[in-house]
Amino acid sequence: MAEKVKTKKYPLLICMIISCVIIITSLFILGFFGLKLGVKLGGGSQIQIVIQNDASSKDYFDKASSVLGKYGYKIDSASVEDKYLAGEVEGEYTTSCLVINIAETEISDEVKANIKKDLATKLEIDESNISDIQKIYSSVRSKQILYVGIAVGLVVIAFFVFGLIRYNVFAALALLLAYLHNIILYLAILILTRVQLSLVSLSIALVLSLVMGIVLIHIFEKYREETKLQNSDKISITQTMMACEKQSIKPMMFIGGAVLAFAVLMLFIPVLNVRLAALNIMFALIVTAYSSLLIGPSVYANLLEINDANLKAVMSRNDTINKEIKKKIKKSASKSKAKSNDKSVDEKPAKKTKSKKTN
Repeated sequence: MAEKVKTKKYPLLICMIISCVIIITSLFILGFFGLKLGVKLGGGSQIQIVIQNDASSKDYFDKASSVLGKYGYKIDSASVEDKYLAGEVEGEYTTSCLVINIAETEISDEVKANIKKDLATKLEIDESNISDIQKIYSSVRSKQILYVGIAVGLVVIAFFVFGLIRYNVFAALALLLAYLHNIILYLAILILTRVQLSLVSLSIALVLSLVMGIVLIHIFEKYREETKLQNSDKISITQTMMACEKQSIKPMMFIGGAVLAFAVLMLFIPVLNVRLAALNIMFALIVTAYSSLLIGPSVYANLLEINDANLKAVMSRNDTINKEIKKKIKKSASKSKAKSNDKSVDEKPAKKTKSKKTN
């Protein structure tokens, strides 16, 4: 049997208002400032610095980061690569370079020259060891974006069909709305906070949206089992749903807490990509918990209660109609009975007079 829960209601209206405010605000920010994309999604600029024999690549990275920071740029990614230089024997890769990518495509020639000069001064090397800042393009093709969109669409359809077959149309709608809400709200928060959108952030969003769907299915399964065992009408649909939700999230809290603690630890690692991944994980966890605990069950419970109220209204209307029909039938029966009684009264004196005549 379900645990006893105090009479409560899901704050669906408040949740929807909060979500709408976040999404609409993010659309305004998107219109004015655009979407902040990573190098792999939106392209950027690249600098290559030849590492001297006695130098440390970490020292180069820190100094280059401070120089670029003065101009308002952050390093998106960096790697040490072996490069072939003209004049060397082909096939020998003895020269190591620090390859730095920044998510900025429009840099003026004057700023490029100043950055190169400042880097040479900071690293105490000749400018010939630093390449010109080159524009690089997105490595993600339009076909790949199309495939991701198709994959998201197939997952949405799969959730809807599963909910329709396993439960009912209301569960299918709740799964559909919660999944779309999860992805849209996550992207809206990234736009609001101006956190860079990258392949990592998209991957995190898709994975945790799947987790959100699994959590919802677990709650709906508990509710399905509970309604089969429950014979009393005293416990409302919302109360039962809340009790099932409470039972379902207990094992999930430990996993979510562990992932959140791991993300917090990642924030202390002095690498931009790692910190961005940590922020994305934290945002995705918050949105997933919000969608799976407040939006999905709330939509399902409200749809079931509306359907239940409509069924009761139809039944009461039918009862009223049946009562009126019964009254009419009873009334017509009583009228016909009264008429038959009147006829029998009229026939009795006629029989008496006839008998007198025969005498």
